[in-house]
This record gives sequence, C-alpha cells and structure tokens, in this order.
Amino acid sequence: MQIVGERLRALREGMKMTQAQVGKLLGVPQTSVLRYESGLHTPTAEKLLWYADYFDVSLDYIFGRTDKPEGK
Repeated sequence: MQIVGERLRALREGMKMTQAQVGKLLGVPQTSVLRYESGLHTPTAEKLLWYADYFDVSLDYIFGRTDKPEGK
C-alpha cells in the first residue's frame, strides 16, 4: 500500500522529524520506519493507531480514503 507509506512520510516530514526519532517513539528501529514509508512493510494496526493519534489525523487519511487529515 504505497499511499500509506507516502502519508506516513509526509506526516513525519511535516513535523520535521527523522525516521530515527519516529522509530524511537514507536519502539522500532529506524529501518522499520524506512520500510513502512517505502511500502515494503505495512505497520501493525497498533502502530497505525499510534501514527493517527500522534499526528492527530484519521486512519482514513493515512489509508488514502480522504485527503482531509481530520477524516471524512
């Protein structure tokens, strides 16, 4: 799911955070964040919820179902 990776990268970059910083908060190595953002791996539901809560966006936004960060 390429859109998920693109959205995760955009959220991180929008906050001027590094992959290492996000990984530390998520409890995963920087390489895991790289894989999420490049679409090589899909984060677990728990990790996706963390992204939504931390960046204050909806899961619909992360999954590309809407272009509005607050959801439909």
